Amino acid sequence: MQSAGKIFAALIGLLTVAVLSQHLREHGFGQYSTITAYLGFFAVLADFGLYLYGVREISKEGTDHQKILSNIFGLRLTTSLILLITGALIAQALPYDPLVKKTMFVGIAALLFMSLNQVLIGVFQKHLVQYLVVVSETLGRVVNLAVIYYAIKNDLPLSVFIVALILGNATTFLLTFLWARKYERFGIEFDFTIWKQILRDSWPLVFSVILNLLYFKTDTIILSWYRSQEAVGVYSLPYKLLEGLLSFPAMFVGLVMPILSRTASVSWPEFQKTLQRSFDALLLMGILVIAVFEFFAREIINLLERGQGFADSAGLLQILIIAVMIIFCGTLFGYAVVAVNEQRAMVRGYLLGAILGLVLYFTLIPNFGYWGAAWGTVATELVVALYAYNLVKKKSGQGLSFNILAKSIPAILSMTAFFYFINLPWILEIALGGTIYILLLILFKAVPLSFVREILFLEPN
Repeated sequence: MQSAGKIFAALIGLLTVAVLSQHLREHGFGQYSTITAYLGFFAVLADFGLYLYGVREISKEGTDHQKILSNIFGLRLTTSLILLITGALIAQALPYDPLVKKTMFVGIAALLFMSLNQVLIGVFQKHLVQYLVVVSETLGRVVNLAVIYYAIKNDLPLSVFIVALILGNATTFLLTFLWARKYERFGIEFDFTIWKQILRDSWPLVFSVILNLLYFKTDTIILSWYRSQEAVGVYSLPYKLLEGLLSFPAMFVGLVMPILSRTASVSWPEFQKTLQRSFDALLLMGILVIAVFEFFAREIINLLERGQGFADSAGLLQILIIAVMIIFCGTLFGYAVVAVNEQRAMVRGYLLGAILGLVLYFTLIPNFGYWGAAWGTVATELVVALYAYNLVKKKSGQGLSFNILAKSIPAILSMTAFFYFINLPWILEIALGGTIYILLLILFKAVPLSFVREILFLEPN
């Protein structure tokens, strides 16, 4: 249900990106992307590690879930408002268009609802009802798309497109909030004693979030300082696809996180088994994704922009999809680090990634523009993923096996040969090639049916 819902939500998201890029074109889409990327930086910064801290704490027995959730929610509301307003004020001194600076203040509400919604996701992950999050997210995207369509029909200004995002995110948050309260009793509390305790326990996650932002979110922001809004638009179109794809591993690992947290404290063999199975699933999923986007990047971009420019977006997509493959596995390692309580040690990994990312972005972007930003993203994601994996390996006492990759070689070669030699309508070709890949994985026992059952039918304790 979650996978089907995510695919449907992703299609709505793609349609939204297509409509926006076609109507706003390179310049306007660059302005829109600058606003959302810049404020998104401050919205994620406001997390203060509260999301992962909340998931971990409500997955434990004997904790006061109501007190923890209520104060996490109150703390997130406070930090989000302070940082988003501060960010909008700082933007007034940056080299942005006057329209972009003005619209920053409109965007505060959109990112506030997004920030508040994210901190509640742990409730659904704990109870393994993540499909409700998919429903709320999908309905929010429908509202966003409907208002965008109205704005285009009436030729309304850029600020109205940000209002569409506000209404969409507000819809998602309201539904998420109401459904979360059915599973956990919580409200909004401002108990500073509890806040102090939460921040004391989560401070390594705070540094992790900040450092993670420095290498994952700053590429678009730094690009907007050195290059035109048109260049930002060209880079942001494939980057939006990247962000959409990353919701799948986040959803999957979010389901696994409570199990990793429980098994890490009681049984290393069970932890290692869960981690290996999850890694196998993400690796095979990533191979399919990278094959599709490497072969059909131009067709996918053409479908979105419909002749409105974006000439280099396909090449950028082929580079960024490598980062997606790395992030698929890196997401698992990052969550596993928290499960084994090694987040303090992981701060050094995020620091390494942040330093490397900033050095690469400030070195490559002035000289190579969005090409430098894309390759900088690939390099930093690889370094951070490897660092997280090494920490988990040391703590659990066992590394991951790549045996499933060897078993999947016939399926991989057959799929790539099909894409290379067969000439069909590209959407049909993707569907048939993907089907061949999945069937051969099962036929050659790279994915035994018992493995499929383990992945699809995880049961809560």
